[in-house]
Amino acid sequence: MALKMRPSSTVSPSMRHFFLLLVLGVLPGGCASADIRSLKEKMARQVVFTINESSDEMKSSYAKGTLESIGDESGGIKIQIIIQEILNLHNLKKIAQWPIKSLGLHAIVAEIGQKRKIDELISELETDDRVETVQAVKSYKLHTYNDPYFHLQNTVNSDDIEHIHSLATGKDVVVGVIDTGIDRGHSELHGRVIYSRNFVDHDQHRFDQDEHGTTVAGVIGSAANNDLGIVGVAPDVQLMAFKACWHDKLTQQASCDSISLMRALATVLNQEPDILNLSLSGPYDPLIEMLLRMANDQGVVLVGAKDDKKGESFPASMPEVIAVGTPLGTTGRASRVVLAPGTDILTTTPGSTYAFRSGSSLASAYVSGIAALMKERQPALSGRQIEMQLRNTATVKIDSVPVVDMCAALRQENEICPNTSLAQVDGVQE
Repeated sequence: MALKMRPSSTVSPSMRHFFLLLVLGVLPGGCASADIRSLKEKMARQVVFTINESSDEMKSSYAKGTLESIGDESGGIKIQIIIQEILNLHNLKKIAQWPIKSLGLHAIVAEIGQKRKIDELISELETDDRVETVQAVKSYKLHTYNDPYFHLQNTVNSDDIEHIHSLATGKDVVVGVIDTGIDRGHSELHGRVIYSRNFVDHDQHRFDQDEHGTTVAGVIGSAANNDLGIVGVAPDVQLMAFKACWHDKLTQQASCDSISLMRALATVLNQEPDILNLSLSGPYDPLIEMLLRMANDQGVVLVGAKDDKKGESFPASMPEVIAVGTPLGTTGRASRVVLAPGTDILTTTPGSTYAFRSGSSLASAYVSGIAALMKERQPALSGRQIEMQLRNTATVKIDSVPVVDMCAALRQENEICPNTSLAQVDGVQE
């Protein structure tokens, strides 16, 4: 489940060079594109299960056999022994393990043998009282339309962005982005990414060459008044980059798996950004849902891209997530989806360049930027309150579909917006 990412139009002759870099990129772990099938086959034979060290079943296990004589107050040694017992009992090979401290869980990635069926193994693990949750490893895609003529199909007038930024710029608000890497040295983003971590591989050079995360970050928070390129929705916002997704060098597709998303979300719980942008979707996963609900409980505003081609898409389908689609989507008009500009958006691309991009990924980033403006003015706003404000003030229409109005969502009592049009951030600064 991945989406091709091809240039729709560009504003720099050097863009060909950067698209070439995408073609010459690497997969996680340094795998070549010839190994795509092998990677997918490996994922198809992997499961993720969790154990709760505080559960009654685990405490009962602690009291049995050799565990009783191990004097590890933290339970760390005991946990490892129990994990190994589970692996041995079900004939599994451990691939990775990490703690999810906020949930009191330990997550384990394990691989089954070639002759076993994944569904049968999951059923077995579900009957093991020591196992809290279990699911297959899933694939998620990042959303961007690749039609090179999308920019000819729709034009959105600009609002008075300067007036909006006289009210708020996202100052002292932190937006986390779970995506591919971000060009941290881009002239529009330099010094703004206050935290970054790679959950895919150890290639930091590749991190800064990733396009999708760079385009999303540019919409959210490109700098203002720097005599360069564009201005973001929230130009003074601070960014956190959690790389859980990657570009394939052959197909130019961008995708993630549930393992990297779980690890990124566990770190989000520790870092606690004010807002978390999720420009991705895929199949339902109970552990990812649990982690997102914990983030929501911590006060993190969750913004997720809706797959415009599907009736439901996870995690945007969660009630805790502000689901965002584009007016061109064919399935979101009668649902709870917040609609935002997502067509022909001029944004940042790696190497301090710019290009037009389209899709619900950018619509989600647009709403994350508006949420940052709203949080600056009213820090106590919850995700639910922000969503209701966006929906209640969505008076602007594109093709007869109501779309978010940035100024109307942001204004407070006795404040007047100069126009009733959208503030699509797509103009080059003078």
